Amino acid sequence: MVAYDPVSPAVLADPFPAYRELRERCPVHQATAFTPPFFTLSRYDDVREGLADSDTWSIRYGQTPQYTSPAGLVNDPPEHTPFRQLFSRAFTPQTVELLRAEIELLANELIDTMIERGAGDFHDRYAFPLPTTIIARLLGIPTTDLARFKQMSTDLTATYNDPDPKSSAAPRAAFDDYFTAVVETRRRMLADAGVSDATPEHVGTILPDDLVSRLVVADLDGRRLTNHELCWMLLLLLLGGNETSTALLTNLIWRLLEVPERWEAIKADPGLIDAAIEESLRYDPPVLGLFRTTTRDVVRHAVTIPAKAKVMLCFAAANRDAAEFDDAEHFRLDRGRDVAKHHLSFGFGAHFCPGAALARLEARATLGLLVERLPDLRLDGTPERIVAFNLWGRRTLPVAW
Repeated sequence: MVAYDPVSPAVLADPFPAYRELRERCPVHQATAFTPPFFTLSRYDDVREGLADSDTWSIRYGQTPQYTSPAGLVNDPPEHTPFRQLFSRAFTPQTVELLRAEIELLANELIDTMIERGAGDFHDRYAFPLPTTIIARLLGIPTTDLARFKQMSTDLTATYNDPDPKSSAAPRAAFDDYFTAVVETRRRMLADAGVSDATPEHVGTILPDDLVSRLVVADLDGRRLTNHELCWMLLLLLLGGNETSTALLTNLIWRLLEVPERWEAIKADPGLIDAAIEESLRYDPPVLGLFRTTTRDVVRHAVTIPAKAKVMLCFAAANRDAAEFDDAEHFRLDRGRDVAKHHLSFGFGAHFCPGAALARLEARATLGLLVERLPDLRLDGTPERIVAFNLWGRRTLPVAW
């Protein structure tokens, strides 16, 4: 067995050498010191299979190291499917493209503020407010609460490193309280209008036209969503807009500025922007890995993973597997956009990230505008990473221009 501790200071600082050792020497690893103990799969084919086969590798007990109850999107097909359909239309590439003007307007406003205030933290000045504001507007919750969202998200994701399953109770309750209040406001609007049986026709008339309203009036096999289901779905959507999209932006800019020749290449040929985004996703996935629970005993590489075991499907390790990607340990702008078809940073199969198109559009708008408006952008200090061991992004990214 390889001596791999996912929450050790060395692995938290740079997990990729440890992932390489897992791939080469211990493709099925068990972290026995964690509570509960969990396995890690690190080779591309194993991770992809785990994402594709929900009959064996179930999501219904949660995507974190701790066991949770199934709810809404955090469930296997066919139970998962109608929940996904409730809002998937809001995140199709065609629908997301309609947000381009709004995203570019906000991006320009944030860059204006950066220029006015001078050198500073790219995370706080741009990478956090852009995607969080966009997802908040889509959901229909106040953008004035951005600082509150950030603190609640930080409090929750910080518990991922804690073996005690009780540590996440208070941060989860804070989100539940917040979203319950948002949902109850919509229900009061309907009640005040004398509507006892709301339908989608009431969205955009009595209710504002946003995702919260659509979820409140949604019909799921003849019933309404429960508060528990609504809170789970809204939490997942907000975290996607807050944590992972922010991490994509910080990771992308960090790697391009880390080697100035990369930044110069993008400036010389903006046609490389999409390739840079996909290579960033492959090389530095915002989510290092998510968890599944085995429904039966599974044998991989002569190791038996027992039924009901928690297993981390390590996207980041898979994305640097030399069996799938040439020169996998190096960041390269010449891979082209085809890498998007192979990296696992947005997952694979039934639970492929519904916000992928939005995250890519935000990154594309960001990089295009930064190259145009801040061509002399450069690192101005050492960035720090975010806390959670299975997430990967810059908590701080000091820049100047």
